[in-house]
Amino acid sequence: MRWIKIGVFFFFFLSFWELFHGIGDASLVWKGVSFYYRVEKVGTTVLEASLSIEREGDLYLVKAKVDTTGVTLPFFRMHNRFRSYVKRKGLEPSHYVKEVDQWGIFSRKKCYTDILTFDVKGSKVIVQRLDPPLVREVSVPPQTFDPLAIFLKYFLDEEVGDGNMIKMRIYDGIKLREVIFVAARRELSTPLYGDVKTVCLESKVPFSSLGDREGVIKIWYTDDERRFPVKISLQLPLVGNVEFQLDKVKVW
Repeated sequence: MRWIKIGVFFFFFLSFWELFHGIGDASLVWKGVSFYYRVEKVGTTVLEASLSIEREGDLYLVKAKVDTTGVTLPFFRMHNRFRSYVKRKGLEPSHYVKEVDQWGIFSRKKCYTDILTFDVKGSKVIVQRLDPPLVREVSVPPQTFDPLAIFLKYFLDEEVGDGNMIKMRIYDGIKLREVIFVAARRELSTPLYGDVKTVCLESKVPFSSLGDREGVIKIWYTDDERRFPVKISLQLPLVGNVEFQLDKVKVW
C-alpha cells in the first residue's frame, strides 16, 4: 500500500491548483466549496478524499481528508485530516494542522497531531507535536508555504497557459520540497463531466519513500471559468499509475 501513502501527500498538495480561479473573485458571493475524489482499483473504490475551502473571519480555512475504504481496510487503514489557516490579508500562511492516523500490515502504526506555526518575517516554522509533546524550530527560505496555503498565495488569480513553468516551495513538517510544473492544454474524458478541455500540469518528482526514484505527477483542471480540478494522477516507479477522479462538487 505504499502508493496510497505517497498519493495522499501529493493529492492535497496539488488539487487546489485551480480551485481558487473560480472562487477567488471578491465580487462572487460564496462561503465555501468542496471537491470529492475517489481512487479505484480492480473495479472497487479503495480510497476516498475531499478538499474544501471556506472563509473564517479574517482567515481562509483549507481542509483535506483522506480515508481508505472497502477491500483496502483489512490491509491498510488511513484516516488522515489536514487544515491550513491562511491570512486573507496578504495571503500569508498562519497555521497548518496535520492529524495522521494510519496502520498497515506492512507498515508501522502512525498516530500523531502536528501543529505548524509559520513565522513569515522570521523565515521559520515552529513545529509542535501534541502526543508525545515535542516542540522544534525549523528555518525555511522566504516564500515557503504549507501544502494547502501555497495555492492561495500563488494561484488565486493567476492564469496558466501552454509551456508556463510554475515553481513551488512547500514545507509540511517533514521535508522542504521545491517542485516545478509545466502546463499544457489537453482534452480529457471525465466520469463527472464527460469530454472536457483542460489545462494539464506535469512535473517529475523524486519520491523519498521509493529510494528517491523519479515519478511523474499530473493534474488536470477544466479550461473554463470554473477551473475545477477534475483528475490527478501519479506515475510511480515500481508501482504504476494511481488516479484520483473527481466524483462530486459542492458550493455553498
